[in-house]
Amino acid sequence: MVKKSLYVLLTLLLVSISVIAQETDKDTTKAWDLGSFSSLTVNQTLLKHWVAGGQNSLAINAFSRLHATYSKNNLKWQNTLDLAYGMLKQQDLPMRKTDDKIEFNSQLGLKAFDSFYYTLLFNFKTQFTVGYKYTETDSTKISNFMAPGYMVFSAGMNYKPNKHFGLYASFVSGKVTIVNDPDLSAIGAYGVDSGKTVRYELGAYAKINFNKEILKNVTLITNINLFSNYLKNPQNIDVNADVFVAYKATKYLTFNVKTNFIYDDDIKILIDEQTGKTGPRLQTMEIFGLGLTFKFPEK
Repeated sequence: MVKKSLYVLLTLLLVSISVIAQETDKDTTKAWDLGSFSSLTVNQTLLKHWVAGGQNSLAINAFSRLHATYSKNNLKWQNTLDLAYGMLKQQDLPMRKTDDKIEFNSQLGLKAFDSFYYTLLFNFKTQFTVGYKYTETDSTKISNFMAPGYMVFSAGMNYKPNKHFGLYASFVSGKVTIVNDPDLSAIGAYGVDSGKTVRYELGAYAKINFNKEILKNVTLITNINLFSNYLKNPQNIDVNADVFVAYKATKYLTFNVKTNFIYDDDIKILIDEQTGKTGPRLQTMEIFGLGLTFKFPEK
């Protein structure tokens, strides 16, 4: 697990560096707009004879967003790839995962009028490695690569007034949930029927994204995904929202906050350990740190 996690972190860093290293002159006549935003954060606590108490710890988090947009005449093709991974080593405990994400978005649009585009959308989301729920004495596997894996296929309308903001809406969307792990499939994890590996949904889908330097040296990256299943409880809307804020103190040194909110009516979370009662809950994650940030192209 530790070797695999270190490999993932190294891969993320190399991907970021390779994109950044592609130094090309900015040419507004080119059809392709390429870029990346990458962050590597390390937090360490080292205590010795510290009477106030505490624990030694080391946390490493890597995040990278790569984007490629093709624009020519009335055609616009937008692609983004988000990669994230984090690890925590605390006192004598083994290395544990704190963040894990792979998400690819692709939108192919044909201009309808003004800033509106007829659009085909594809979204894919999963994680790199196995995830566990830990207790004081034990650990239970709760996720893995492609368990879950999510794919959304959609046709709708995209409002794209500039390169920083986009609003997409569709009333004809298909969502596929994959649980390609025998142990998790057997217990019917993530809404897939017990023993099955795939679940299909048909519904409405909306996506909002924003990526801009909102203040001097402050960059905000936001993605909000909403899905309503026509076939079962359409009023219970699935929500997946990411907010990333980075303050650039120097050319490469950045303070950043990464927050993720997830609500999925089909993901059952333990509510009461005594009765074993489970139900949907709002999942939240926040990572704050000081680290190295790379942006291509540089302004």
